[in-house]
Amino acid sequence: MPDVNPSRRQLLLGTGAVAALSVLGPPAAAAPAAPGAHGPEVTGLGPGNSDFPLMSATLIDDTLWIGSRNLAPARVIGYHLPTGRVTATVELPTGNFVQGSAAHGGVLHLGVTDAPGAANLYRYDGTLTALGSVPGADVRDVAVAPDGTLYATGRQKGRAAGPGLYAWSPAGGVTEVASPAPNATQGRAVAATATHAYLGVGSNLAGGGGATRAGLYAVERATGAVTDITPPDLRGDTIIRRITVLGDDLLAVSTEGAPAHVALLDPADHRVLRSFAVPGTKSVTNFQRRGDTLWFTSTEHGVLWRHDLATGALDQLAVPVPDGNSWGLGRLGDTLAGVTEGGTVWTLDLGTGAVATRDLVEAGAPAAAQLGMSVAARAGRVYVGGNGSLALHDLAAGTVRKLPVPGEAKDTVVLDDGTLYLGVYSSQGIWRYRPGTDPAPVKEAALPQEQNRPQVIRRDPDSGLLLLGVQADTTGGGSFVTYRPGSGRPTVHTDPLGPEQLVRAVAAGHGQAFLGGDNARPTGPRGDLAAWDPVAGRELWRTATDLGAGVSSLAVLGNTLYGLTVNGRAFTVDLCGSRRPGYAPVIGRRADLGAVSGANPRLLALGGALYGVSERSLFRLDRDTLAATVLVGLDAEWYSGARLAADEHGVLYTLRGRELIAVRP
Repeated sequence: MPDVNPSRRQLLLGTGAVAALSVLGPPAAAAPAAPGAHGPEVTGLGPGNSDFPLMSATLIDDTLWIGSRNLAPARVIGYHLPTGRVTATVELPTGNFVQGSAAHGGVLHLGVTDAPGAANLYRYDGTLTALGSVPGADVRDVAVAPDGTLYATGRQKGRAAGPGLYAWSPAGGVTEVASPAPNATQGRAVAATATHAYLGVGSNLAGGGGATRAGLYAVERATGAVTDITPPDLRGDTIIRRITVLGDDLLAVSTEGAPAHVALLDPADHRVLRSFAVPGTKSVTNFQRRGDTLWFTSTEHGVLWRHDLATGALDQLAVPVPDGNSWGLGRLGDTLAGVTEGGTVWTLDLGTGAVATRDLVEAGAPAAAQLGMSVAARAGRVYVGGNGSLALHDLAAGTVRKLPVPGEAKDTVVLDDGTLYLGVYSSQGIWRYRPGTDPAPVKEAALPQEQNRPQVIRRDPDSGLLLLGVQADTTGGGSFVTYRPGSGRPTVHTDPLGPEQLVRAVAAGHGQAFLGGDNARPTGPRGDLAAWDPVAGRELWRTATDLGAGVSSLAVLGNTLYGLTVNGRAFTVDLCGSRRPGYAPVIGRRADLGAVSGANPRLLALGGALYGVSERSLFRLDRDTLAATVLVGLDAEWYSGARLAADEHGVLYTLRGRELIAVRP
């Protein structure tokens, strides 16, 4: 990928010029800077991670219409298969992801996420038209019936009725059709025929606690009657991932599971014609058919599969983009075409078996700064994680290079030798990048599939172990993971804070690992603290707290454990004697940092100082009083909470808006 905004980078860094940018003063509730103190020096380093990440693709004629992910504004591009060029760009006024995508009569229909109170359904026929809104939903899938009625489903957080099936028509607007699974956490798949609409649900987000597993429902369009038609072999899986109408005589249904399953149904009476597991996969989606040949992709490994409907044979046909999460599949004559999340289009010639890949930005897609996932820094390199990639900022050269990483690098840490380690969602495990040795990040160790969402990765300076806190989306709870770099063998301690709490925060010090808990569901325990001996793999102590919220971040400085809750409350625990028998942890000092901190703030201990970051601001905490002094106003745009890193020279790195900044405190 070419350098991102090279002229801007050369202006800021290539000439050696460093411009100190204006610093916003603290709000009234924050402590003022010490008399005579100098403000920090802030340097803009350009977009943190600029690319074209994506989340959907639908083929109309000879053009793939590809929906963006985590870009503002959200957009859809037209990629012309015969020429390999982006020929159209359509910006949407609302939304973050363009995940729902379907064609009918040569017209594109779209569903978007993160559009509260605004339109989240669109039609594009050369002109973009807002159709209406599925109430409170992140739209995950859309489908169009033969008469033009649009169906949609998604995630409706906190809705007692569970995910609904919704219909839009010119006469009636958006109406709710059915909500048959109140204990499911989201609807993920829809399809429609002349007689029925189909809804696929499950709980791959915020599961556990009796949440509904994979469920498939047929809704009679004339009467509204709902029938559970879940194939028996799919019931134990996590969620219905895709429903596809393949001609007049077949429905293809796939799941997220261990392994994933595919079922083929007769749409006339919903009999299961065939079901089978897809070995080595977590989820299956994106179907195409020609005669007795069925093609589909497994999302997390980049594998293209072929299934013979006559014989039942299942083969791996190709791996167009290894480990690339797949978000679309189309067929144009003897060519299959698909897209992967990091902004890549691939094609496969069915006659020759030849595979070609194309970076969308190189093909003309409008690169833009995406929401940040993580940040790490050392030896003149700063890494900013995004969807499907890391951006490697070489500060001396003033360049940015794209490093492909499947999924999302939720947190990263750099070792003293410059090796970068990543905790990667979803179910991607632990990855490594050694500058000058690894041409791209490589997977070093797997975690159990259900331990899919790393929240934090830290290095224990005493033992040399990597310490990870992980969330288990589908089962609830999470894990504490220790890993010796290079060993390939992580040790996974499941549910160290009980079966409902994930491990959102980890810190190391005094030969111990300290864990802080949270809960992905709106009810249930949260905020517990624990100490572990990471080498022996045993708990030293654990306690419930009265913090009233989950723990967002922990840091050790001296003999004190400092913490922040997800709603911006600071607290301390005295660690003197914490390894002695009978030690009883007690929450000591407390402070409400709501005036300077947004949700999910993070801590960083650097030298003798303690820094905090939120989407709102970068601030310094007084070690004794916990008073916060705002250093830089940020209004930062992260996907799952702000992150903060420091290099070996004590320079801090984070995002302001979507721009990477360096801060000399």
